[in-house]
Amino acid sequence: MKQGAKILTIEKCTNTNTAARAIAYARSLSGLSQKQLSELTRIDQSDISKIERGVANPSISTLQRLAEAMGGELEIRVNFKKTK
Repeated sequence: MKQGAKILTIEKCTNTNTAARAIAYARSLSGLSQKQLSELTRIDQSDISKIERGVANPSISTLQRLAEAMGGELEIRVNFKKTK
């Protein structure tokens, strides 16, 4: 990750729209337009738009490409609640 880069943490991702908003927010923090991100990742701008609107279901490799192009890294974490 680039020095001084901001870390975006989504504490609870309960639906596609939450993840979509996280991608859009991370892109805005990176200062990239959808077109610029498209050029960096070779993902069609229309597909990036669909991801950000929550109408596409991107693969982990696509999310990885997006994260890296924005100067970040993809981290997926599953937390389980403790049970008695």
